[in-house]
Amino acid sequence: MKTSKKILSLILSLIFIFGTAPKISAASDIDYHTLNYDEISAEIEKDIENYHIPGMAVIVVDPENVLFSKAYGNCPDTDTPFIIGSMSKSFTALSIMQLSEEGKINLNDPISEYIDCTGLLKNPSEGDEITVYELLHHTSGLDTNHYYGTAQITDSRGSFVYSNIGYGLLGKIVEAVSGKTYEEYVTENIFAPLEMNRTAASLDKAKENGLIPGYRNYFGIFTEGEADYPDGTSPSETSAPDSTVPAGYIAASANDMGKYLQMYLNGGNGKNSRIISPESIDAMFYDWVPQDDTGINFYGSGWCYTEYYGYPLLNHSGLVENYTSNMFIIPEKQIGIAVLVNMNDYFVDNNLLGNIILPLLGEEKAALPKHAYTLFHLLLDLVYLLVIFSAIYPILSIKKWKNKVGSNGMRVLDILRHGILPVFLLALPYILGSPLWLVWFFVKDLFIVLIGSSALLILTGIYKIIYRVKN
Repeated sequence: MKTSKKILSLILSLIFIFGTAPKISAASDIDYHTLNYDEISAEIEKDIENYHIPGMAVIVVDPENVLFSKAYGNCPDTDTPFIIGSMSKSFTALSIMQLSEEGKINLNDPISEYIDCTGLLKNPSEGDEITVYELLHHTSGLDTNHYYGTAQITDSRGSFVYSNIGYGLLGKIVEAVSGKTYEEYVTENIFAPLEMNRTAASLDKAKENGLIPGYRNYFGIFTEGEADYPDGTSPSETSAPDSTVPAGYIAASANDMGKYLQMYLNGGNGKNSRIISPESIDAMFYDWVPQDDTGINFYGSGWCYTEYYGYPLLNHSGLVENYTSNMFIIPEKQIGIAVLVNMNDYFVDNNLLGNIILPLLGEEKAALPKHAYTLFHLLLDLVYLLVIFSAIYPILSIKKWKNKVGSNGMRVLDILRHGILPVFLLALPYILGSPLWLVWFFVKDLFIVLIGSSALLILTGIYKIIYRVKN
């Protein structure tokens, strides 16, 4: 296990070195209208091939024009919808701000003013304490992996703790206040006015619009499969328990995302109607809370805030089981960028994507080996193999074990191997801050390794106990 630990450490180091954006080094006077998008596109095409990414769609806009748009891989065109993950949160926050402008929601009200929290919160009375504002900013005290029925206020209240279920509750507030389903509300008040005709808040409508297939990665091999789309119940039998459409399952095309970003760049105005006021946009963007202690990362209402050459940079990423996405707004430059990808390769490609899209922000990419994808997955698979071998070896060496079964050293080794090791493997996701069910939905190959290896170790240990008792 010492060897596997060193290899895992090496993999994580490589991923953070290559997968994290390098320090900003270009000049602050980037003109996004004169970037060589043909050259950038050619580099993206190479990356798509080198990193085995199934499909991608990109768009860059200013308030009036599309500066660049392109589909790659198996994406036929930029009108093809992708599930956009947590970028959906900005649509939910926008809906709340619209209803606030109409005087139907007071952001400082407790959520119990608008919804019955029975069945939603573990202690429904806590709905009298949590405010709409807190849900918007992830400061309600609801935890990252809470879901309906188990969600309750924790000691983190008042501090930023990312909470999908918080945005699920905001979606329910939208429904209660508007008298419409969430899908109906966002369609009538955001999608239709902005002519986002390939955007949907339901799986059926997304498929009707031509939803591109998504891909998961198993041990370095992409496999096509449907997203675990929420079915309206929670926890769902088919989707992650914390999954809700308002938090992460809107499907949109790159062209539609361009229209959406242009609305913000135009102060809340769509092509034919006003969607939101400039004042509400400022509140969404700049009324934020700190995400951490760095002093540079903040969260507003459905938008992350940082600074870029001293300018505000707004963005939000998205990740579901088999899609990833990101969007950016640089208000001072009047530029919006959206990137949609139909895969989830949690440990490798997801980290490389940040490097791939840097040129769209006018930055230099980090120099990566051409075969970085293969190298990273081989290293990761080696770690998996070592874990699996640690579970299989006791079975292969059972005859040798029987010859030494009575020694004290073997007893200690068996306790470590069949007791402590499987417990550690099963507890590892929790130690790192993620429950096992979350690993199952987002990193299935790791789940298979952890559960399969633990099961083999435990079953072999049971066999050994029975053998000892009988002999």
